[in-house]
Amino acid sequence: MGVTVGEVLKTKFFGDYYLIAGKEGLNREIQAVSLFDAPDGYKWVKGKEFMLSSGYLFKDNIELFKEVILFLSKQNSTCLAVKINRYLGDIPKEIIDLCDELRFPLINVPNDVAWIDIINAVNSIVMNRYITHIIDKKNADKLVLRSDDFHKKIEKTIICLSEELNSPLSIVDILEKGIFDYPKKQPFLKDDISFNKEDDFSFNYQKEILCDKLNIYRITNIEDKEKCPFIIMPIVIKGVTVSKLMVWEHNAKIDYYDLFVLRLSYTLLLEIYEQIYLMNSFERRFYDDLIKSLINEELDSKQSLIKAINSIQDFKLNIENKFICICIKQNENNPSFYKDREKISTTFLLNLSKDKSIFGILDDNTIILIYDVEDYNKDIVMNVKKDFAGIFKEIKNNFQDREIKLGIGDMVEDICRIRESYVGSLKAVDIGSYIYTDGEMIAYEDLGPFGLFRLENIQRKDFNNNFIQVYPLLEEPDREELISTLKVYLESESNCNIAAKKLFIHSNTVRYRIAKIQQICNIDLENPIERLKMEITLKFINVLIHKKEF
Repeated sequence: MGVTVGEVLKTKFFGDYYLIAGKEGLNREIQAVSLFDAPDGYKWVKGKEFMLSSGYLFKDNIELFKEVILFLSKQNSTCLAVKINRYLGDIPKEIIDLCDELRFPLINVPNDVAWIDIINAVNSIVMNRYITHIIDKKNADKLVLRSDDFHKKIEKTIICLSEELNSPLSIVDILEKGIFDYPKKQPFLKDDISFNKEDDFSFNYQKEILCDKLNIYRITNIEDKEKCPFIIMPIVIKGVTVSKLMVWEHNAKIDYYDLFVLRLSYTLLLEIYEQIYLMNSFERRFYDDLIKSLINEELDSKQSLIKAINSIQDFKLNIENKFICICIKQNENNPSFYKDREKISTTFLLNLSKDKSIFGILDDNTIILIYDVEDYNKDIVMNVKKDFAGIFKEIKNNFQDREIKLGIGDMVEDICRIRESYVGSLKAVDIGSYIYTDGEMIAYEDLGPFGLFRLENIQRKDFNNNFIQVYPLLEEPDREELISTLKVYLESESNCNIAAKKLFIHSNTVRYRIAKIQQICNIDLENPIERLKMEITLKFINVLIHKKEF
C-alpha cells in the first residue's frame, strides 16, 4: 500500500505546506519518510521515500541541488520537502523547471515544524486510511454478515488487505485444510504450499526475514526465476500455527508501509481465529456426553445419532465414514483430566481438524478420540500412529509428571459400533503396558493373541490361579536374580552360553539357576507349551510380585 503526495498535502496537518514544483508527480507513492542533511546522505535512499532536508546543503550550491533532485528522481524517491525560508529563500527557476520536467514534487516545509512530527503525521495518515477502510468494509457488510460467521470475516479482511496492497493474497487454513484466494486462484499455490505447520516447499528457496517478532518472511524460488516471490505471515495461537497469510508479489515487492498494514492485519486475523478457537472449545465440551453415549451403545443407529448431533453447532464429522477409537490413559492417583480440560482441548483443537475427529473426557484418567480413517485404504494403524505422534508428544510434555499411554483400536465401518474399537483401544493400553513395557503408542493389532485376555482381569490385576506355577519362585530370597536369569535365558532361545554372555556370568551358573527354577516351579522348560506359558507369565511378573507383597 502507501499514500500519494497529493493525499498527504490535502490533510489538515500539511495545510501550511505548499507545492513549489513538480505538480504532475503528486500521484507518486510514499512508503517511508527519510531525512538527510549530510553532503552525501541522499545517496542511500531505497525508493518511494518522502525526503526531508533543511536545505542547508544547497545554499549557494545550485549544482548540488540539481544533482540531488536528479538522483532522487532516478531512485524513485517520492518527493523532496525543504525548509525553504530557513537557508534558501527564492528557488532558482532552473530547479523549478527541472522538478516539473521530472514530475518530481518539491515542497516547502514551515520553519517551526519538527522532523519527528512530519514522520509521525505521514505514518498516521497511512495507518488511519487502512483502519478507516476496514471499518467502512465492516459497516457495509454488517447487514449481511452474521457475527458468528468467522470465515466470512477472514475473507473480508483478506479482500480489504489485498486492495490496500494491490497484490493477490491467499489464506491457507491449516486446521480446516482450506484455501481462500483473492482476487483469483494463484497458479503457484498448489505446488508451493502444503497444509503443514512448517515450511515444506518442493523447490530450493531463499528465505528473507521481514519481521522477527511476527515471523513475517519472504520466500524466493531460486530454481525458477519466473515464479514470483511471496510473503508468508503465520497466524499463531498458543504456540501453534493455525493459518498462513500469503502475499503474492506479482506486481512489486511490498514495502515499509505495507509491512505496517500486514501487522495490523495480523492483529485482526488473530482476533478472528481466537474467536473460532473459543467457539470450538465451548462446543467440544458437549462431546463428552456424545462419546459416552456411543461407547455405551445408547446411540445404536444412524438415526439416533443424527438426532443427537442436531443440537451441536458446526458438527463436521461425516458419520458415513469409517472410524477408529483412540484411548489416552494415565495412571490412577493423578489429578483428574477434567481439571486440565483447557490444556487438553487446546492440544486437540489446534492439531486436529474438526472434520477428522471428536474428543471427550470419559473419566478422571481417560480421554477418548473418535478419528476418521476413511482416507486410509491400507496401513490404517501405521497412518494413525503417524498422525498422532506429534500430538501425543505434546500431551506427554504437558503432563511430564505422569505416565501416559495411547491405545488404538480396530477400524469400524459404522460409527455406531465404535464400542468395539473402544474396547480394543483399552486393551491396547492395559494389556500392552505389560507386553510392551517401553511402548507408549500401542495398537490392539499389536497385541496378537494377548488380545484374547479378559480386560476386566487385567484392570483388576486379578489373575487368580492363572500363574500359580510361578508363585513359589516369588518366595525365594534370590528371586530377582532367578527371574532376570530366566528372562534372558528365554530371550536367548534357551541357550545357556548366549544367556551367560548377556548376563556376564559363567554358563554353568545359568544352568544351575535354570535347574533350580524348574525344580521350584515344577516346570519342564524343554516343553514348548510350558516355555510359552512362562514367557507370558514374565510379562506380568511385576503385577504378581505386587500381589504377593500386599
